[in-house]
Amino acid sequence: MDFSLNEDQQLMVDAFTEVMHSRNWDAYFHECDEKHEYPIEWTEAICELGFDRILLPEEHDGLGADWVTLTAAYEALGREGGPTYVLYQMPCWDTVLREGTEEQKEKILSFVGTGKQMLNYAMTEPSAGSSWDDMRTTYTRKDGKVYLNGHKTFITSSLYAPYLVVMARDADNMETYSEWFVDMSKPGITKEPLDKLGLRMDSCCDVYFDNVELEEKDLFGTEGNGFRRGVVDFDLERFLVALTNYGTAYCAFEDAAKYANQRIQGGQAIARHQLIQLKFAEMKVRLTNMRNMLYEIAWKHDNCLLSRGDCSMAKYYCSEASFEVVDRALQVLAGVGITGDHRIQRFYRDLRVDRVSGGTDEMMILATGRSALYPYR
Repeated sequence: MDFSLNEDQQLMVDAFTEVMHSRNWDAYFHECDEKHEYPIEWTEAICELGFDRILLPEEHDGLGADWVTLTAAYEALGREGGPTYVLYQMPCWDTVLREGTEEQKEKILSFVGTGKQMLNYAMTEPSAGSSWDDMRTTYTRKDGKVYLNGHKTFITSSLYAPYLVVMARDADNMETYSEWFVDMSKPGITKEPLDKLGLRMDSCCDVYFDNVELEEKDLFGTEGNGFRRGVVDFDLERFLVALTNYGTAYCAFEDAAKYANQRIQGGQAIARHQLIQLKFAEMKVRLTNMRNMLYEIAWKHDNCLLSRGDCSMAKYYCSEASFEVVDRALQVLAGVGITGDHRIQRFYRDLRVDRVSGGTDEMMILATGRSALYPYR
């Protein structure tokens, strides 16, 4: 299968690579990571080149490109150390364009080209993580209004995103799961930031809704379709996590390879030692597997051949394989990696978090295993 890029894709990759070489982004990322701040200067720079327009349809002033193009963009940015995990919202236009009202779409599309955070989805609760049966956030209709009550947790981007799509159950019929498009400036909303091991450039909060007053027009999608909507859109979320993991591992590998060829020990570069070469062989195998898997899944999506479980498999494999690559790279870097402010420390923390966020390893195993067995029923 040929995964070579066409001329337009290569020009895009070259442009993103040039931006990554245009300044010392690593120092900026280190500062943002330490302060738990969103890297707006970086997101502005790549959105000026059209990053957030890659999957946006042409009728909305987008590029109308495909998943292979998106994969190439993530690879280029990740390879240079970009924290691509903060970009999750930007390729996810399909959900808003498919489910949103004209007013909701207009609000979100106004952020195109700005690099700013705009929207995320709030499903997880203290009692409802991978299983939504115990979800307790509810909505109640009274006197022509809708009132939202409940507690969401581990909600990514929620500190600064101006809008959240909140899943809740109908208080009068708990079998009905619906989503509501919530302006986060409304009274009755309280956000409590959570300190994280990694992925620190994107916020994470407990979010409380206390009789938050909504209108019927704030319904997102079709009433009662919230659960099914979420399941449909999990594929892209999981694929984006896998892309981020692969790009981060690629960067760690290259950092370690350059160091191994320069570090002299016992009169020769440590790259000459067989135990070091073993680590690079193991890293290369994992990187090759990740890249082939991701480009194949992107190609399958673009040709309407995506199978159940493909993206869950990618997230599961890439989350583990990328962490193994970074762990080996850190071992090669040794003292240089574990002291000071080498970016591999950030990579190590970020990738460990990704084995939990966006769907745990265990849930990805279940989804992948079931999909593998399904054709043989």
